[in-house]
Amino acid sequence: MRVLILAYDGLNHDLVETLSLRNILQREHGKVEVPIVGGIDDPSTPIVWTSFITGEPPEVNGVDMPQMWDNEFDGLRSFVRRHRGIHNILKRFKVGQKVREATGARSSFPSRKNIKVDTFFEVVKPSVALGVPVYNKNLEEIYPIGDVMRARQDPEYLPVFEERVRGIFDEEIEALFDAIDSEWRLLMVHLHITDLFGHAFWGTEKVATLYEEMDLLTKRVKARLREDDLVLIISDHGMSKLGHTKKGFYSFNVKIGLVDPDIKDFFNLVTGLLADG
Repeated sequence: MRVLILAYDGLNHDLVETLSLRNILQREHGKVEVPIVGGIDDPSTPIVWTSFITGEPPEVNGVDMPQMWDNEFDGLRSFVRRHRGIHNILKRFKVGQKVREATGARSSFPSRKNIKVDTFFEVVKPSVALGVPVYNKNLEEIYPIGDVMRARQDPEYLPVFEERVRGIFDEEIEALFDAIDSEWRLLMVHLHITDLFGHAFWGTEKVATLYEEMDLLTKRVKARLREDDLVLIISDHGMSKLGHTKKGFYSFNVKIGLVDPDIKDFFNLVTGLLADG
C-alpha cells in the first residue's frame, strides 16, 4: 500500500460541498478538529501541520507558537501563552515587544529544528515530503509577515501578490508530478495557494474558480496513481472573510469509518495502514 497526502492549506469544507467538488469529496469526508494554542484565537498553519505530521499535541511536538524567537525566552513564552489571562495582561502592556527590542530577538516561523519528535517521514520509508510547513518549507519565503494584509489593502500590489503565489504553485505542482513517478510509500505535498487566495480574495469568484481548479488537479493526480493507492486530502482550517475558521477538512478515497477526527489521529492511522501493508 502507498499513501498520497494532498494538503490543501485553508481548504474550506463548506465551500467544497457547496461547489460539489466530486474529486475532492471522496468516499469519506468531513470536518477535522485542529489545535488552537499559542495565545491566538484561530488555527495557525505551523502549529496545525506539525501536529498532523507528528500525531502529537503542540506542547509535546515543540511547535506551540506561530512564531519563535529561537532563544532562551521561547520556553517562557510557551508557558505564558498557555495561560490566556497572563498572556492577555502582558500583551496589553506590550511586554513581549519590549523584551524583544531589549534583547534583539527576531520573530520567525518555526523550522524543523523546533520539532522535538519523529514525523511521518522518519517512521515511513521511503517517504517524500514536498514543501511541508515547518518540516521543509520556509514559510517566511512564501508568506512574509504582513504580505497578505498588504495584498488586501493595496490594489496595486494585489496583482503582484497573485502572480507570485501562482508562480510558487506552478513549481509545487511540477515537483509533485515528478515525485509521483519516484519510489515512495508515503508522499505528502502541501499547497498554500488555497490559503493565500482565501485571505486575499475570499467572497469573490476567483476563490470559487480556484477551488474548481484544485478539483481538476486532484483528478489529474489520481489518474497517475495505482488503483490501490490511498488518497488523503486534508486541510488545517477553513476560511472566511475574517480569516481562519476553526475546523479543518479531510477526505479519503476509501471508507475508513472516522467520526469527528482530530488532526493528530491521522498519524497513527496512516503509519498503521502502511505497517499493515
